[in-house]
Amino acid sequence: MKNVLTPARGAILATIVVGFTAPAVAQGLDRAIATGEQATRRAEQVQQQINQLDDERSDMVGEFRTLLQRKTAAELYARQQAAAVESQEREIASLTDQLSRVDEITSQTVPMLETLIDDLDAFIDADLPFRLEERKERITRLRDYLSDPNVSVTERYRQIMDAYTAEMEVGRKTDTWKETITVDDKEVTVDMVLFGRVALIYMDPTGRYAKRYDRETSSWVDLESKYKAEIDKAIRIIQGKRTQDVMYVPATKLAVQ
Repeated sequence: MKNVLTPARGAILATIVVGFTAPAVAQGLDRAIATGEQATRRAEQVQQQINQLDDERSDMVGEFRTLLQRKTAAELYARQQAAAVESQEREIASLTDQLSRVDEITSQTVPMLETLIDDLDAFIDADLPFRLEERKERITRLRDYLSDPNVSVTERYRQIMDAYTAEMEVGRKTDTWKETITVDDKEVTVDMVLFGRVALIYMDPTGRYAKRYDRETSSWVDLESKYKAEIDKAIRIIQGKRTQDVMYVPATKLAVQ
């Protein structure tokens, strides 16, 4: 007898099939969803790792660039220092060479300095005899410098040039000062008057003692009466007690042998 599938039997069979299939499908879907979520989380973790690696790469690139800049700056500084050292080495070599010739230079310079002092001393002797003690003491100091090993050649030369400068300045100005001299066995205070290197005169306030230095005879001679008023005026002008004016004084030529 044949089994015939009637509509009722088909419905019952479908129900049975569905009853058996639904749980299996649900389980498959759950597994699929779980697998998808796990893959998503894994992808997120991978992306985080990628981002972290990219940040680390950026930091390393920045650090590398900084190190490269420092290296370039260090190389430039090293080249500059090498040039400075080379320049200093040349200077040291030059100074060493100069020091090796100090004795030779000194042996040539000292006689020249001695000649300069001798010439200045001779000039003072031939000049008007003003402030002789002070000027001669300067000559003595200069000679002491030459014999003092603690005084450098440069300092000796400077001192001599200062002495020459001081003597030169005298010829550019007028000056007056009080000085006590001996006249006829009597001490008299007079006004010494220096007109550059043109004339040297002394006169007391009364005009009784008045003389000028004569270069030709190397002696003091009486001052002509016509000059006494002029000398008195000159003294007051130099002292600032009178306004500037024309002055007439006796003059003699300077001759140095």
